Amino acid sequence: MIFIRKLYLKAFARPMNQIFSLAPPQRQVCKATLAILIITLSTSFTFSQDNWRAGMKKINPRVSDTFKIDDTLVKAAGIQKISGTHIDLYTDVRDEKQVNELVAAFDQAVAQWCTFFGLATKSADLWKMRAFLIADKDNPVQFQRAGLMPEDLPNFKAGFQRRHNFWLYLQPGNYYTRHLLLHEGTHGFMLWFLGGHGAAWYSEGMAELLGVHQWNDSQLKLNHRLRSREEAEYWGRVKRIRDERNTDNELDLEDVLNIPPAGFNDVRYYAWAWAGCEFFQNHPKTKQLFSKLPQLAKLDENRFNREFLELLGNNFDELKRDWILFINEIDYGYEVPRGCLSKATSSGSRLGSPQSKFQISAERSWQITEQNVQQGERFRIKSRGEFVVGQSDPQTPWKCEPNGITIQYHRGRPLGRLQVGILDLNAKTAEQQVKGLLNPLDIGLSEVISAPTNGVLCFRINESPAFLDDNKGALEVAIEKLE
Repeated sequence: MIFIRKLYLKAFARPMNQIFSLAPPQRQVCKATLAILIITLSTSFTFSQDNWRAGMKKINPRVSDTFKIDDTLVKAAGIQKISGTHIDLYTDVRDEKQVNELVAAFDQAVAQWCTFFGLATKSADLWKMRAFLIADKDNPVQFQRAGLMPEDLPNFKAGFQRRHNFWLYLQPGNYYTRHLLLHEGTHGFMLWFLGGHGAAWYSEGMAELLGVHQWNDSQLKLNHRLRSREEAEYWGRVKRIRDERNTDNELDLEDVLNIPPAGFNDVRYYAWAWAGCEFFQNHPKTKQLFSKLPQLAKLDENRFNREFLELLGNNFDELKRDWILFINEIDYGYEVPRGCLSKATSSGSRLGSPQSKFQISAERSWQITEQNVQQGERFRIKSRGEFVVGQSDPQTPWKCEPNGITIQYHRGRPLGRLQVGILDLNAKTAEQQVKGLLNPLDIGLSEVISAPTNGVLCFRINESPAFLDDNKGALEVAIEKLE
């Protein structure tokens, strides 16, 4: 740098108009000096790019990139470059606040990616990606002039990541643009630190899962539990699954694991891959197993899925039932542990009593009793108890009894009303097994029912698993078989 400064002073120690008034020999000296200065700066810039690549290569020597950027062309094309610790963002977007927020969000994401994948934060000190945010999808001419759109870059609808770089189009709404940036960044992080992406459902599902975020007071939180659509404008994954359930487009759990890479040319599969990862990372039977999948990310798709299924073992049939319950009532805020099938607590019964009694928690969805039934058998079901189904504020709980409350309804029935359904474990498919839970019968305080199918009785209060977290308490259910 001292040498460059001396060159600069030698060439420009006098005003520009004096340089042009110099004698030809002196003018030639200045021109030669200026040429050396430009070459030196260009060489210095090349070294800085090569040094950055060298640092990246230390993290993962198997990933290489020969795509070099000429900042002179970039500036001439009207593209601005905003640099953070872990990202260089090239863009023609002129919203300075939005662009700076994107850089800040990406930098904050790196430590959280490290934590999620079980890596030391320090391991990502040298890691840096280059992002190209394009304002007009139909007119990326400025990026082409700047040499930022390689000729072999494939057509992409929203975003595309390759090696050190990723490209994305400006999306409607600040949230969705930030989501897409984090989605592509997750792909890059997995490539460098996990050595690959695993099966297609895992690759895209993880990018969606870790793209879901909260941005509040310039602070980022990844893998955020969205409580409403307003938190994630234009994202639309929950709506997509709602629209496709009970149609030919609905995917069961095996379908999700077998989404082919080419399937992600259709945006609908991003929703299903996200739902799969959301389900596996939170289900009590798979939470720990799912956390081991980063170790398999370098495997090819078939081997990745095969080893994952081996980890799941005999739990897969149970998971398929809970998956159907999940997508049937999917909503913002849905909590998988509360929504999956669990065991009711037996209250015992007196010796010789024809009744069996169970405690049904107001804090979980369907709970399985030990009461087996045969089609056509009649039962009288009675219930009692007071519990909480929500609150207007911490000091105003909504107290409820088994008949429910009419201050609010869920699926056309009073909130908190006791319901019964029959789980048929002998049916051939998971869908047939839980059919009786998807079409429950109202009980309230007391009701006589005739079992529509064989199976085991299950109970719950009428409320979405997205809103069970502010409930408290339980009710007692007594089951009496009638002659």
